Amino acid sequence: MKHFIRTEKGIDYKVLGSKTDKITCRQCSIKSSQANFHIASATAQGFRRLQHTCKICANRLRAIRHALVKDSNTPPKPDNCSHCGKQDSKIVLDHNWITGKFRNWSCINCNSKFTAKTFEEYVEEGRRWYHQ
Repeated sequence: MKHFIRTEKGIDYKVLGSKTDKITCRQCSIKSSQANFHIASATAQGFRRLQHTCKICANRLRAIRHALVKDSNTPPKPDNCSHCGKQDSKIVLDHNWITGKFRNWSCINCNSKFTAKTFEEYVEEGRRWYHQ
């Protein structure tokens, strides 16, 4: 498998692709060097892949999530998912990427399934997903 070594914070990672690869950010659609993308999860073979959003977009979204967690209007994090009710999954903050507003607390599975942009689309998507 084609890969290269990228060192971050003193740790060497085997990253899929090559050092000269240009990647298009899924958020801002700007094409840039692989160095502008955070290292993400590992494959079964131990190689790392890169995130789909550039560092600028990823850091902006992280700042929005952090501010929402600290906001006094955000309800406390529950022990279970507000969509499916699971208690044994990691609960994450679900927010609208466009407006930056809090939507709900959900497990990582539900958070990746709900991609609606408006609250109405969000509710309809939930109906389709859970009440088929």
